[in-house]
Amino acid sequence: MLAATKTFHIDMPEDLCDAVHACKSEKEEKDIGIEWTINQCKELMKFGVPVLHFYTMSNAGPTKRIAEAIF
Repeated sequence: MLAATKTFHIDMPEDLCDAVHACKSEKEEKDIGIEWTINQCKELMKFGVPVLHFYTMSNAGPTKRIAEAIF
């Protein structure tokens, strides 16, 4: 995941980077990413964002978990 920050020239919160670096498995990394996304979606909805759009990249599992948590 962190390689994406260099590849796509994006910034990520330092707390998220630290949490990912502390992971001992890819599953832990995935779970942290999903939890951060859930929290971000809830915050966006709280502020009235009218639409959330997700790219599943042929893997709907994480998006399903996110949707179940926010709707």
